[in-house]
Amino acid sequence: MLSKTYHIKACTGISFILNCYHLSKKKTKTGQLWSFSRVLPEDMTTESSPETELQVYGVRWYLLSVVSLNCCLQTAVWAEFPPIAQSAKLVYDWSDSDINMSLNYGNIGTIVLLPPMIWIVFTKGMRTAVILSTFLMAAGTALKALPVGNDLNSWLIPIGLFLNGCAYAMTAVGATVLSETWFPPSQRATATVIYIISAAAGGALVFIVGPAVVPEPIVLCDNITWSMNSNCSEQNKRYINSYEVHEGLKVLNVTECSISVLLFISVILHFPNKPPQPPSVTANTQRLGLVEGFKTALRQWRFWHLALCCAIPASVFSAWITTTEVVLHPFGISQKEAGWMSFSGAIGGTLFGMVLSRLSDVFYRKMKIIMMVMFSIATVSFLLFILILIKVLSNEHWSFYFTYIAACVVTLGTQPLYYEIACENLFPVSEAVISGLLGFLNIVSNTLFLLVTIIPNIGTMWLNWAVFVTSLLSVVVLYLFKEEYRRMDIDLPVSQSEDSKL
Repeated sequence: MLSKTYHIKACTGISFILNCYHLSKKKTKTGQLWSFSRVLPEDMTTESSPETELQVYGVRWYLLSVVSLNCCLQTAVWAEFPPIAQSAKLVYDWSDSDINMSLNYGNIGTIVLLPPMIWIVFTKGMRTAVILSTFLMAAGTALKALPVGNDLNSWLIPIGLFLNGCAYAMTAVGATVLSETWFPPSQRATATVIYIISAAAGGALVFIVGPAVVPEPIVLCDNITWSMNSNCSEQNKRYINSYEVHEGLKVLNVTECSISVLLFISVILHFPNKPPQPPSVTANTQRLGLVEGFKTALRQWRFWHLALCCAIPASVFSAWITTTEVVLHPFGISQKEAGWMSFSGAIGGTLFGMVLSRLSDVFYRKMKIIMMVMFSIATVSFLLFILILIKVLSNEHWSFYFTYIAACVVTLGTQPLYYEIACENLFPVSEAVISGLLGFLNIVSNTLFLLVTIIPNIGTMWLNWAVFVTSLLSVVVLYLFKEEYRRMDIDLPVSQSEDSKL
């Protein structure tokens, strides 16, 4: 279904680079009217018209704040127990494998609900999806906060973490949908990055808030203070702050539940599906159908190219930074020190991501170049960090901290841009479909990676090499990728920026 293609007059100064857009000629009483239109399936129409008024609304920042706080809290609940592993072992009578599996309960929940959530966002809109997400998180945190014995906790906590993981499915799908629906082209990348990077903020806060609220157990062994990792027979152990540990964990769980309930109420009161007037032309343009969108994305090498850039490196890095205490413990780094390193890297990544998103919005046809430069810096930082660990380079304190934090800051700040560049290159496939597919691959890879870590005697050094290799893979695959800006070519004239095809 291709209409005739016409050449636009040179005086317009605009030339599109996409083969999926063409110039069509419409007849009017006054003569010829030149306009841009998309090559769409026969059953697909565009709701946009030359008379459509574009408008942005201030409430978009409130909506972004709500979903970002929701995403932040979901990540904090997901990663709650590793930073307070010793306290959780005492209170719940857990082992190291239970601590590791606490992360996978959430991953499994996300995998289970992600396909239905894509359908909900696509057919019902963001309001229904966000209400469901906040309700599931409130229910999950409520189960964790119930004052019951360890026998029931062994069931309720995994179920609660599973429900929280189900709630995260909306975050994996909704980031690019919200930014496309409510934000103009010059703010889309910023909104997407703020939404996704809030997960890093939650992961950072849990390293500080958890140990601050829940004290580490203090053990007396034959009236001598011992650390939890010291050898002491069970009959000689006595915990002198057991009550404080139990109460601290209760306070943490109840606080999470209270915030979750408040978020759920705020969404019920006000969270519209879409604005009265669209913020851009593409926001008002109909996407491919759900099934057709899936088929179109999965059949394109362009999607798998981006998935290779995004899903594997992001999942490996997420598992690596979450298990920092385990990774660095063999090198003499304490739990508290590892927590502060991860906190610094995650908070730095959050702030850097906001700066980087604005750069991407300003230089909106340079996204690939920005990402390549940032991941190159991250790859070099990972390599230097590993060389310090294996003592090829001198172990200066400042260089050890700098390389670790630099790698975390650059990686966390850059990763959300994958979702934006994927939506640009796969348009008119729905943002819900694209984000859902990338999120699904990310969570599956993360789960498999965490399962490998519980293999007996596998060690921890391979984790550092894995994050370096996957970061290098991102640079190489991204270099070979030929990007397009399909949405931008409709919303903004090419003449406003220099086209950056590599």
